[in-house]
Amino acid sequence: MADLSYYHGVNLAESADAPALLRVSNFGVTFLNGTAPNADAALFPLNVPTLVTSVTAAAGLGDGGTLPDDLATIFGEGASMVIVNRVAHDADAAILRSNLIGDADQRTGLYASLRAKSLLSLQPRVVVTAGNTGEWIDDGLVSVTIGSNGSNMTVAPTVTFTGGGSDPDKVLPTAQAVLGAGANAGKVVEIKILTAGEKLSTPPTIAFTGGGSEAGKVLPTAIANVGDVANPFVSALNVILPQIRARAYIAGPNTTNAEAVRFRNTINGGRILVIDPKGIKNVDGLPVTVPIAPVFAGVRARVVASAEGVSGSVSNKIIRTLDGVARTIQYPADSNYLNERQVSTVINERGGLRTWGSRLATDDELWQFDSVRASADMINEALEDLYFAYVDKKFTKANLKMMIEDGNAALRVFKTNNDILGGKVWLADTNTPILNAAGKVFLNIEFEPVGLMEQINITTYRNILYYQLLLDEVRGAIDNGPLTVAA
Repeated sequence: MADLSYYHGVNLAESADAPALLRVSNFGVTFLNGTAPNADAALFPLNVPTLVTSVTAAAGLGDGGTLPDDLATIFGEGASMVIVNRVAHDADAAILRSNLIGDADQRTGLYASLRAKSLLSLQPRVVVTAGNTGEWIDDGLVSVTIGSNGSNMTVAPTVTFTGGGSDPDKVLPTAQAVLGAGANAGKVVEIKILTAGEKLSTPPTIAFTGGGSEAGKVLPTAIANVGDVANPFVSALNVILPQIRARAYIAGPNTTNAEAVRFRNTINGGRILVIDPKGIKNVDGLPVTVPIAPVFAGVRARVVASAEGVSGSVSNKIIRTLDGVARTIQYPADSNYLNERQVSTVINERGGLRTWGSRLATDDELWQFDSVRASADMINEALEDLYFAYVDKKFTKANLKMMIEDGNAALRVFKTNNDILGGKVWLADTNTPILNAAGKVFLNIEFEPVGLMEQINITTYRNILYYQLLLDEVRGAIDNGPLTVAA
């Protein structure tokens, strides 16, 4: 818009109405959470995400703990950027697990990944953590269904469990009743599970006692629901990953194929890749079990940095840092059983160990491939960044037109790069004068990420007419001279 005030002469101004440029962040950054008790605290302070760009740069971690070896594995597989988060080591397994998971309010442990971008201007895309990520509670209390809420209670009643089957190793759960307020005053509105218990072959009976001495008090009723219960690493990751548009690679139980699948069935967040079994390294002639998640994370970083890019698959890639696996996985029998049930694994085929499988633990088949989820994350974030430049600009025809053109130009770039099959941007029908006058603009954007050819089907046939071709060729050779007829 021109300055309409008086000016005698040529007054040049550079227009701010320029296209917004597409920017894509690095999608090969790994967040590695673990311990290094002998680290230089000045270089690697506790619970402060720290960027490492080479194994040499990680010398300050010292020896011991999980971080040095896991970091060497990730770089050995081809990574170039790793965000390291060091937590306090503890000999007590429960305390160590708590340190690794961390605190949501304090942004420690896994939750430190939420502030990596603000500290380092880099967003982690794959999260890996030390700890026993493959554990789960065998037949614990999954949930409590409230039958009746009760009434006229002045204090929360005590919850007790009895029964639960005859397994000698059975552990009964614990829970806490929560009273409502307002219209629900005096009623139990929630049963908080404190501990899930385990090995409950039948649902335990729930009883309520107490609740105050109010006349006419009625205690609630509830039913226990039993099943396999996920570990706290999983619940923390399901909270963290959507916020930073990342996925987590975690190890399964490293026992049997059946238990690996059973563990996977405790997870359904759409952003977790379960891998089983663990790896083996030859250390001074002896086989040593090592974590598998850093291997896949390093391979994923290698793929992103290659010509395949973000839309490339982590599966079917040669592994550089392992000498074997903790349990033999037969291809295709074992690997198909695991992959179909969304457990990735390692196979020894065509000259070496290979990553095998890339399905995330989700019941939404449209989003089960790791690379498809990553591609959509990349495009969504790039479009969000692209349109950030338009916030608070004037509501004009030129700006609306440029918004659509910039979005379509970005999608053309992704299509040319084989990240999407196609896409387009258009003004949504939601736009109305009332909403537009309030500063709201609605765009619709569609695109389809490039998927994977996970199953290639080949049909072979016999054709005996090739014998006729053979006979014709021999007859032709005789007639034309190379072969002669007997006298």
